[in-house]
Amino acid sequence: MVGIPVRTLDVEGLREWREDPEGLNRAVFAKRKIEETGETVLCWLEDPPGRFSWVCPGCGGLSGGQLGDEAVSGWEEPRWVNSGTRERPTLTPSLGCPGWRNGFCSGHYWLRDGELIQA
Repeated sequence: MVGIPVRTLDVEGLREWREDPEGLNRAVFAKRKIEETGETVLCWLEDPPGRFSWVCPGCGGLSGGQLGDEAVSGWEEPRWVNSGTRERPTLTPSLGCPGWRNGFCSGHYWLRDGELIQA
């Protein structure tokens, strides 16, 4: 299965990536940008530490998560473990955007070696 490359950015890079000169809805703009470039983005946040944000290729929505010492799945207080590098992350458990949770997006992925693979 072909994955979607994930480019890691800092907070300023994410702001620039999401900047829409056309004034579209941010999710619509992000989805269009992902389709055009063939890649999506993930941002490691420094404040608070251990948090990250990623843009879902399915709907263009921005989602976030928290790293922890052990992987914890579920929707209440999930925690992810990165067994890859910051540039080519491998996160456990899988990533699911809120749209997937609510049934209007196919955004459920495994992030392996810097690529999102449909779960």
